[in-house]
Amino acid sequence: MTYQCFIYDKNCFFSQGIVTLTLRLFARETLSGCAASNDYSQMVAQIRDNSSNEHHLWLLCDLDSLPRERFQALHLMRGFCQHRNKKLIILLGEHNMPLFITLYSLLPNAHWLHKKESVEYARLFFQELLHKRHNGNCFSHSLTKYTRNRLQNRTDDAISGNEWWLMEEIIKGKTLSQISCEVNVDVRRLSYIKRHLMKRLNIRNNIDLFAAIKGIIP
Repeated sequence: MTYQCFIYDKNCFFSQGIVTLTLRLFARETLSGCAASNDYSQMVAQIRDNSSNEHHLWLLCDLDSLPRERFQALHLMRGFCQHRNKKLIILLGEHNMPLFITLYSLLPNAHWLHKKESVEYARLFFQELLHKRHNGNCFSHSLTKYTRNRLQNRTDDAISGNEWWLMEEIIKGKTLSQISCEVNVDVRRLSYIKRHLMKRLNIRNNIDLFAAIKGIIP
């Protein structure tokens, strides 16, 4: 069985580091190709390519490199990681951590790597991924630690799917009234979601909310 890797990340330096790590990892395996690109259409082509099941395909996707409407992009990936020989690895930045639980609920079959993981922990992550032939997820050390701390401290900082969707609409410059008309949802419901999000993020005004959204959804 051969392996192929495709890395989608607009940070070419990070991509090159992953390529180097991957080449070392597969020293004793058959690696037929390892490509990196910042072109979203190329990643979509990889997701939709069902021409061959004779090789294992690892698709590494940086969350921040996805188009603005990420919900749609993530739903496109759901079917990909359900294939036996295909593995989806989501690359998360530090500011994405509040989204982790929501992302996991959207992509329960994906694997998760924190982009600021040390080289040693990243290497261990890929080794575990290589030997995990069937069911089960791989989580990098920092994500495991983050989740454990949240459970121990019983913090409630995870952003829900509805809150994330509303953030994407707000950052487009839309008012709650406009969003309400477009999706046929009561504006009072949208206002409640917004207030709940502001309380969760400890934000008191719209200016700070917009700044926080820009930090979570660059």
